[in-house]
Amino acid sequence: MIALLRASAGDRQRIEDFQRAAYARTEATVGARAIPLEWDYGKVLEECEVWLDESRGSLRGVLILRIREDDLFLESIATAPEAAGSGLGRLLLQATFDRARELGLDRVALITDSLNPALAWYKRMGFLVELEDIQPQRTVIRMSMPVQGG
Repeated sequence: MIALLRASAGDRQRIEDFQRAAYARTEATVGARAIPLEWDYGKVLEECEVWLDESRGSLRGVLILRIREDDLFLESIATAPEAAGSGLGRLLLQATFDRARELGLDRVALITDSLNPALAWYKRMGFLVELEDIQPQRTVIRMSMPVQGG
């Protein structure tokens, strides 16, 4: 189990700095700006639930969830570069499904770039591709997965 703390407006700069570092790997692989780095984090903090993993004395993970009518939308799941491969991403994903159950939602949805290495990880975790949206700069993959019992 992971203990996440809810972010506040005062965490904005830390979150922005963290996201830049966390998504640098994705940008290098994809060759395009990562979608979460295009956001206004003031708006994100107003419209979404932003959860922080500050275990081991530092910010190690950021989870951004948007509550929608029919699903919980996973806006961003990011880990510190030094936490790559540690299982933290899997724990953050589990926290996402736990939150969906708490909210009474039966589906978690997300989008990712077709070139994002995380696409294969999402598939291994059980997400299914619903749509491939070909855009001028990227192909956006829309995925979802049902929330299993509690």
